[in-house]
Amino acid sequence: MMYFGKKPVSCIFVMLIFVILLSSTARGMGSPQKFPRIDIQAPEAKLSPVILGSASVFMNISNAGELEDTLTEARVDIPGAVAEIHDMKDGKMVKAEKIRIPSKNIVELKPGGLHIMIFKMPEDIKEGYEFKMHLVFEKSGERQINVKLKGVDTHLHMHH
Repeated sequence: MMYFGKKPVSCIFVMLIFVILLSSTARGMGSPQKFPRIDIQAPEAKLSPVILGSASVFMNISNAGELEDTLTEARVDIPGAVAEIHDMKDGKMVKAEKIRIPSKNIVELKPGGLHIMIFKMPEDIKEGYEFKMHLVFEKSGERQINVKLKGVDTHLHMHH
């Protein structure tokens, strides 16, 4: 007879608990959990020719996972600067709350479409400047990427 503390425990009870735990573990292994798999390619920023101290950031966000995700926030490590998610509607730039990243898909942030704007950048920032951007996803959490300023954006922005 086995004892747990001062109480006797039957071997059948212990075996029953073991079988229940083992079967629940095996059941979880049989069905893979669905999750997004976010990857960020080709990030680059271009200075705005229209809005002084601002830049547009472009990239491809791919999701090879089984579950969609959503980009909800962007931040930069440039002192005093503010990053916002933007889209173009009827030829005008508008602030967007989020960007949906469907499963098994690629979302392109590009001139004339979805992009991230950086405002209130120091005036001495020029082409070649590198900075870190933090992208926050609803399910995947925060991702940090390195972005380099590569010239001037030739698409004219009509702000809000």
